[in-house]
Amino acid sequence: MQLTIQRRTALDNISALSGVVCWQGLIYLIGDDSTTLYKLKDNLDIHTRVVLYGEADQTLVKKEKADLECMSFLSINSYPHLLVQGSGSKSPKRDVGFLVKLPTAYNRNHLVWKLDLQSFYSFLRSNDEITTNELNIEGLSIGPKYTFLANRGNKSGAVNAVLSFSTPEYIEFIQGHTEGVPFPAVHPVALPDVKGVQACFTGLDECEGQLFFTASAENSSNAYDDGAVTGSLIGTLKVHETQQRGTKLSVTLDQVSALPEPGLKIESLSVFEKNDRTYRALAVTDSDGGASELLLLEIQV
Repeated sequence: MQLTIQRRTALDNISALSGVVCWQGLIYLIGDDSTTLYKLKDNLDIHTRVVLYGEADQTLVKKEKADLECMSFLSINSYPHLLVQGSGSKSPKRDVGFLVKLPTAYNRNHLVWKLDLQSFYSFLRSNDEITTNELNIEGLSIGPKYTFLANRGNKSGAVNAVLSFSTPEYIEFIQGHTEGVPFPAVHPVALPDVKGVQACFTGLDECEGQLFFTASAENSSNAYDDGAVTGSLIGTLKVHETQQRGTKLSVTLDQVSALPEPGLKIESLSVFEKNDRTYRALAVTDSDGGASELLLLEIQV
């Protein structure tokens, strides 16, 4: 895998970027300490602010934030939506999500529904394959067949794992159409170290069957506190189906490349273009206090 940063832009007016979605030429961004979903213009100025909770442009302290760490596009009844989810690293404050219906020709407003994910995240915390009672959901990718969540590992027992769900079941759950929580298959993934620090998942995105991930090596002992960053990775995961007594899915590490700028903490990416084996993507970084950046990437796999 070859990775090139073609352009980088600091976004001083949006802090702690954590999620990005490119859809039909539009760019949507979230920050983990922000209450607002942002839609950008072509020149990267803010076009629309969509308040998810609290007040517009509000930046919250660590103990108060919902820690919105992941976002994905999805279609419900042929209408475009975004799903935003909290990390679940502090219950119940971060056991939340937001379903956002995007504007259409019939309604030009963004419509927002708040989701209570406490029972779902509590269920995930009880799974010893994922964690010893500590959760940190950092990546979300909703495809036509499967939905994937990425749990970020740490020194206190949580493992780097991809959780796979049936997309129809997941969408039924987030709409509140079923009382039970969706049951995941758990796929632990061993990521490499960066300068002696374990790299851990920060984001997921799928493009035409290729599942991409972002990861950063952050010297932190738990799912709550930040730490020094030694580098970041972008890679692909191999998703394989077998038909033995029903469908069985495996998710394993495929390719990986280090971000050319070692000091950047990459948080998420959105792949928006494919040409043969070359992909173009937007990625976001979080400087933990400084200006976040938007990166234009070229990825050759």
